[in-house]
Amino acid sequence: MTIFVGLFFGTTNVVVPSAYAAPPKSPLQSETHVTIQNTTISGQDPLPEHQAHQAAIILPPRTDGKLWVGTVTWTSSKPVELVVLHDYTNVTADSAHGVPLIAKPPTGAVAITLIGPSQFMPSSDPVPSGTAPFAGSAVAFHTLSGAKFTVTYTVDATANTPTKTK
Repeated sequence: MTIFVGLFFGTTNVVVPSAYAAPPKSPLQSETHVTIQNTTISGQDPLPEHQAHQAAIILPPRTDGKLWVGTVTWTSSKPVELVVLHDYTNVTADSAHGVPLIAKPPTGAVAITLIGPSQFMPSSDPVPSGTAPFAGSAVAFHTLSGAKFTVTYTVDATANTPTKTK
């Protein structure tokens, strides 16, 4: 069975994720549409104050102001969270309004959407996997626990120019 799967799907690339903060120029940043199927391993989450977590970045932060919009399907060796980052515009917020979960890498603040595994699969499901739509500046898999993981995923995304709001 393993030989068949290997022959059918071909070889798998293992890619160590790049950092959220000051990412190197990625060929993905110039693409307007990507469809990727890959297997990768997690590494230390590079966001400030998140270094105890593990992350695997699948769509790096855009440097052109566009947003990734698409769908991702995955299976992983351990339950993972889906992380979507958003550029954070600082507003004057009082204590009644509060501030969303943010991190402040050297390139500017980002708001963090963290979607837990229970939103993708029932607790009775023995296989950590899921499918989710997303829209944001970057997309990654993540573990708050710091557990290292391997994830195989298929992502289809378009880089869209956001509509300006007043």
